[in-house]
Amino acid sequence: MSITFRILTTPEELEQLVPLEAAVWSEDSAIPHHMTLTIAKFGGLFIGAYDNEDMIGFLYSFPGFTNGESHLCSHMMGFLPAYRKQGLGVKMKWLQQEEALRRGHTKITWTYDPLETVNGFLNLVKLGGVVRSYYPNCYGPLDDDFNRGLPTDRFLVDWYIDSKRVDGYRTGETAVPMTEGAPHILHFAMKEGVPSPEQMELDRQEPVLLLPVPAHFQAVKRADMSIAAAWRDKTRSLFQSYFARGYTVTHLIRSEDVVYYVLENRPLSELLGQA
Repeated sequence: MSITFRILTTPEELEQLVPLEAAVWSEDSAIPHHMTLTIAKFGGLFIGAYDNEDMIGFLYSFPGFTNGESHLCSHMMGFLPAYRKQGLGVKMKWLQQEEALRRGHTKITWTYDPLETVNGFLNLVKLGGVVRSYYPNCYGPLDDDFNRGLPTDRFLVDWYIDSKRVDGYRTGETAVPMTEGAPHILHFAMKEGVPSPEQMELDRQEPVLLLPVPAHFQAVKRADMSIAAAWRDKTRSLFQSYFARGYTVTHLIRSEDVVYYVLENRPLSELLGQA
């Protein structure tokens, strides 16, 4: 299997997105063709992944403007089921970086659920993104399998694509934060094989902190929705509190039952490797 990627520009290429989005997500979430044409014409960036001539994955983004700063908003990426978990998303994001830089962008942003750690590993560990913002119930109630029953809280990833930090992640020369002795700001206990959050610590001041979340959040939801809701509530309080005090999420560490977010209290310029 040889997968190729290309920037989508023609009406015929963009038209292929409609059935693909419907297959990956749902017919309701597919962007109408007239909108993709307009977005592409005025600064949007669409990338397709192809198996021979069949489009099997896509990524789309559009220019945004927040607090006086322009950036590229990366809104949706998806692949047909047979092509997932093969590293194609990472390759597509690096192509997005190249094209965004060519177009004059220095930052790309997108959201993801902080309790879905597969996405977290892509965004933080593979790409070198950082997180400083938390949006409670970002999209309101959603009735799909991944979101049903809980508020749709989201991290906002900032990907500074022209920084030394991101260059290091692309070349494999990353500086992993030192976490030895870092305190845990949320404690958990195992209940019938399910990690359950307990005591929070909202007043730590150490330069590096660790915050655990379930390694398999969908399994927690299937086992006990009340425990899943407790993870949502407690992690929301902790992330919002520490972001307000200047901490940044910079990394993830795998463990057996949980995954640890690493929070660092350092200036953004230091984290990005700038003088």
